Amino acid sequence: MSFLAKRPFLLFLLPGFIIYSLFVVYPIVAAASISFFRWNGIGPKTFVGLDNYIELFTSSEMMSQFSNALLNSLQIFVLTVLILIPVQIIAAYLIYNQVKGYKFFRVAVFSPQFISTPVIVFIFMLLLDGNVGVFNKLLEWIGLGEYVRPWLGLPGYGMNIVWLMMSWSGFGVGMIFFLGAMKMISKESLEAGYLDGAGFWKRLFSIILPQMKITILNMILITYIVSMTVFDFNYILGGVSGGVDHDVDVMALLFYRIAFGESRNPLGGNISENSMGLGSTVACVLFLLIFVMSMLQVWLTYRRREEV
Repeated sequence: MSFLAKRPFLLFLLPGFIIYSLFVVYPIVAAASISFFRWNGIGPKTFVGLDNYIELFTSSEMMSQFSNALLNSLQIFVLTVLILIPVQIIAAYLIYNQVKGYKFFRVAVFSPQFISTPVIVFIFMLLLDGNVGVFNKLLEWIGLGEYVRPWLGLPGYGMNIVWLMMSWSGFGVGMIFFLGAMKMISKESLEAGYLDGAGFWKRLFSIILPQMKITILNMILITYIVSMTVFDFNYILGGVSGGVDHDVDVMALLFYRIAFGESRNPLGGNISENSMGLGSTVACVLFLLIFVMSMLQVWLTYRRREEV
């Protein structure tokens, strides 16, 4: 009792700690423990040590699906970092400077965030449909009919379409994130740059961006986590199998397919003798991929603050 009396703040932390441990820490520990067993989720468990991890990385079929899903997830990450984040920064900068129509633009680009994923997929299916799609009709109207394609069925284009859906729906979130960071920059530094002759875009690249490095780093980490855990767009567009030849397969969908199977039954899929064991193994590997990146981000953030 004397311990808590000297540290009463611990009582305020205790409820959050209990909830976090129950719904975050315990599932992670439970999944890690299941990965060392051969288990179908129903019957008795059989301890197999690292056999599940060995099977994941040595089985040609498993490794093929795993590497394909990982590359697809990384494709979303790379496209977002190289294309979407720079555009979000520019859009935030335009709103920050209150260009003409900025209020309407701010609402317009953020509003897709409130549209559910199935509706977003349906909208893009209407846009890109091979027969009645608006995009193909537009190509025909401007005289580029030879480029008309069944875009949703083209091999190799699936992840690009998924990325377009995610970018359209989540563009406003990143933009508001960067806009908030810009508003925290002192007006004095911008006024000094203006007096020194820095133009509109030079103030962005020479004054604002150098003071937003930690914010950009945090957004890159968030992008990585979202890319590795995206599920709904790919599941709706390609089903449990991730489309033809797993064209839109991603890490979260790979875990779901291994753990719960590919066809319907009362338990949610075709339950193999080791569905939960191998599925938990994939989940643990995914956790490690995200954890390592998160630790790298923390290290870079503290290193940056020490330099400042």
